[in-house]
Amino acid sequence: MVEWHLPVCSAQDIAQALAPLNMKDVSVGVPSAKVRTKMGNRYVRSVVLLLLLGLRAFDAGADTVSEKRMYDSVAVYAGQGADHNLQELPGRIVKANLDWEKSYFNAVGLTRANGTLGQGWQVFEGTPLAAIRQGYELVLVQHRGLQDNAEVGAAYTLKTPDLELGALGVNFGSGIGFSYALGNPTYEDGAKDDPGRRYRLQLLLLFDLEWRVSGLAHWSLVTRVHHRSGVYGLIAPPHVGSNFLAAGIRYSF
Repeated sequence: MVEWHLPVCSAQDIAQALAPLNMKDVSVGVPSAKVRTKMGNRYVRSVVLLLLLGLRAFDAGADTVSEKRMYDSVAVYAGQGADHNLQELPGRIVKANLDWEKSYFNAVGLTRANGTLGQGWQVFEGTPLAAIRQGYELVLVQHRGLQDNAEVGAAYTLKTPDLELGALGVNFGSGIGFSYALGNPTYEDGAKDDPGRRYRLQLLLLFDLEWRVSGLAHWSLVTRVHHRSGVYGLIAPPHVGSNFLAAGIRYSF
């Protein structure tokens, strides 16, 4: 059996990584390079910390999972680019007022669940967060249209229990990790001072609604936001990245 030897994250480490910025450093308008760097460093520390916490929880919960598959569900997606930033998307989706662009992708997602936060972390036992399921997802993407390149991503994922709505069940999931473009992601926005340059490595965020129908235990419909960005100028300059809206079918083994 493979043994994990992961760094211990203390409460002080967690507080420091997730603490908000000192707002005295932020002036009205566009943040300075110093502030963007500070925001980026804090953001990356938070991402790395979440990934480490997820791996440690996997280690703690490994004995509770009977099957040792690399993945326990597979999904296929089709997506299209939307010309909006991430903060705009929820309102645009609700109002059905989206500016679609002629950039598309087909993707495969390989997902592995690994128990709940309550099983992996004693601190969550007896809390509303205990039932949240954790796992990881490997995403393989092929773009077409305004860009023609492949993309690979990996994310630590969290998923709520299903909300039962009669014969319909729905849950909310999110993932955080990194994405790498295997080629030039020409569709993505470039930096304002160098609009022609593109950046392959970026932060990956996934936001899902998974829909189930009673009687179809292994099948579900997934609607997703697939987001890449540069982490406030640390991985890539501000304003670099893309947002895709996708839908797919997932089969759970």
